Amino acid sequence: MEDEYLQKLQPFLDKNNGNLSAAIRDAIELADAALQGHGSVENALEYFTQGSTKYPEIRNSLIESGECILISQLSFRWFIENTDGILIDDELVSEFLNPYQIKNVSDLLEYLNARSRNMGWEIEVSLNTWEEDKTEVIVLENGDPSLRAFIAEVISIFLGRYLSMDVSFVHRKSNSIRIFLKAYRSDMEVPPGIRKNFGTLDYTLKEIRSKPEFWISQVEKYKLQRYQRINLNKDVFEIFLSGEIPDVISFFEVSAGKPIQEIPLYELFAIFKKLISVTNLANDVERTVDRGKIIIKIRHQFSEEIAIAKLVKLFSNIFQTAGYIIDVRTVSNLIIIEFADTCYVYPSRSCKY
Repeated sequence: MEDEYLQKLQPFLDKNNGNLSAAIRDAIELADAALQGHGSVENALEYFTQGSTKYPEIRNSLIESGECILISQLSFRWFIENTDGILIDDELVSEFLNPYQIKNVSDLLEYLNARSRNMGWEIEVSLNTWEEDKTEVIVLENGDPSLRAFIAEVISIFLGRYLSMDVSFVHRKSNSIRIFLKAYRSDMEVPPGIRKNFGTLDYTLKEIRSKPEFWISQVEKYKLQRYQRINLNKDVFEIFLSGEIPDVISFFEVSAGKPIQEIPLYELFAIFKKLISVTNLANDVERTVDRGKIIIKIRHQFSEEIAIAKLVKLFSNIFQTAGYIIDVRTVSNLIIIEFADTCYVYPSRSCKY
């Protein structure tokens, strides 16, 4: 036997007082245990060689210290899927990615790839440039889809809070996630693009937690009554009670961030659908084009003529105030708003939808 292998047997020789046969038996026992756990000599060597990317010592130490726990993929996926739309807390983001050590995107990618190798995530993170507009894109590939989604959100929040970036778009595929970046001065607040792409339910959940009894009762009532409830601002309801027609123009101007006369028709229609959805004043809103004319059809469940007339007036005021010439008629539970061929009052306006 060559000296190289005798030197490797030295710990076993020391244990057995120089007895070579006993040392070889111990080495065989250890090799057998390694093969049972890893299948082949090559896999075993990959795990037990110092510096190996599959070396389990890091993960074992994290588990033994109590910093990490083992969890099944099924449980982890349930957790990720059922917290979708809720932003990860700042404390968790800064614990996962240390802002004092990571100063730029290159540091971030280097750290994540190293951690992925050490922890066996099999996720690869890279930075590409989108050729169409030279946008920087962070790409996460491979690994478990739920873990990939979690890391994508952590990365995005970290970029928004510490590296003055926002997310314009997130493209999710079966084996990758692409995060399209843009510059944004956030002042430590979560930028709007990150909230839009990852935190659509964040504000809602916080509000429910702040007043659980109220919101739980509201959900129960809406469900019990099959959503046949009207949701109106107190001031708007008071105007209805007085017999007048409330002015809801401010809702459109706040939503669009400009005067209603400057809101294009396509955007006006989108906000109008949002108003219907928020208030539940109607069941459905549909936009069609018939022989070049734009027509909006509003389906409702009111039966009293006075109530329908007020509804017609409320909806008509919106488009007339915006400067459009319209013709309105009702058929059963349908309000039909038809825009004239030259449907604008202001010369600078266009009916183009």
